[in-house]
Amino acid sequence: MRPIDPKYYYRRFLHPRYWPTWILIGVLRMLAYLPLPVLQAIGRGLGWLSYLIGAERRTIARTNISLCFPEMSAKEREKLVRESIIATTKGYVESPKAWWGNMKPHIERLEVHGKEHLEEARGRGKGILMLGGHFSILDFAGPFADAVFDFNHMYRPNNNPLFDAVIERNRRKFSGAAFNKRQLRQMINFIKEGNIVWYGCDQDFGPRYSVFAPFFGVQAATLTTPAWIARETGATVLFLSQFRDGNGVYSVHFSPVFEDYPTDDEVENATRLNQEIEKMVRRYPEQYLWVHRRFKTRPKGEPSVYPPKKKTFMKKLRKMMRG
Repeated sequence: MRPIDPKYYYRRFLHPRYWPTWILIGVLRMLAYLPLPVLQAIGRGLGWLSYLIGAERRTIARTNISLCFPEMSAKEREKLVRESIIATTKGYVESPKAWWGNMKPHIERLEVHGKEHLEEARGRGKGILMLGGHFSILDFAGPFADAVFDFNHMYRPNNNPLFDAVIERNRRKFSGAAFNKRQLRQMINFIKEGNIVWYGCDQDFGPRYSVFAPFFGVQAATLTTPAWIARETGATVLFLSQFRDGNGVYSVHFSPVFEDYPTDDEVENATRLNQEIEKMVRRYPEQYLWVHRRFKTRPKGEPSVYPPKKKTFMKKLRKMMRG
């Protein structure tokens, strides 16, 4: 991929509307040089604050967790809501270390599970579609993946063009290639050449390219794109998950290769994906990205499970920072 010219930032992003983003980038860059225990302490403190004052995200996580874990008591579910928001906030605070900090000490302690499945996939002599979910260690996982295989990824551009440019420029340190949704044909050709691409397939992008399939027993709009990519490329498919195990140790887990995938039944394909993601989530349920509106799209005639969005100060601030 062509590196982003740093001068491009100065030509395009000097307008005052980007100044808050530049300040945020400066703060994040300073965080990158702090020791990991300090970062995690900051993340936990900010996570508690986010849980207390972030009513909208708290409501989304509470709704998702109530739907997915009805067997839990109300107290257990609320604890999971709180811990999930804290874990996600830790991920935001950890990510700058992956962009600007020294990851070598953490990579040296990385635990790799199921590497034999990755080797089996490589041995088939095809490109590999590495599917996954969105877990709380976020960009911190990129260098870990790149330490085990040649990491390339598909991504959704950030709404703030300056922040997106900075993130993607720094992701090139641990990712050889990146593709957005408008570059699917390029990605398909890249996989056909025998390369590996990671694709997070667990979010709700609306009904156009989705079918409804159960996720923790709840009908969820699930992308058909992974099956289409696998069909177009003939790629070997397996899942990757990544976790914060505690005491400064992180782990990546490779699933067995998906056999007989995809089929001609898109609901069956989507159900298999959701079942695999469920397995990942149950390992560390608090580390899943529960603040995403996973059940935003509903079957025809079924009401929304989330309350209407409200305009808040943080939303206004985020809109301003988008430029």
